[in-house]
Amino acid sequence: MRILTIELTGNNSLKALHYLENKNLIRIVKEPDTNLYSLPGKPISVEDFKKWVEYAENSPTVSLTEANQRWAGQKEKLRKNIP
Repeated sequence: MRILTIELTGNNSLKALHYLENKNLIRIVKEPDTNLYSLPGKPISVEDFKKWVEYAENSPTVSLTEANQRWAGQKEKLRKNIP
């Protein structure tokens, strides 16, 4: 998820954004909360976030080569499921 702040220059630009929102390509946030973490959903406490970071830091890692190989396999499976 990426967050982008824009300034609209007219009503047509707002209509275009609403069209994208209706297609579920974007979500328009009326009052953004700058204290939220990167993923949408119920906020977590700072302590839970620190625990999550510690867990992630202690989790096993894979090399970039292995990650690319795994992704190649997953990508093929996904392509086969697309009609």
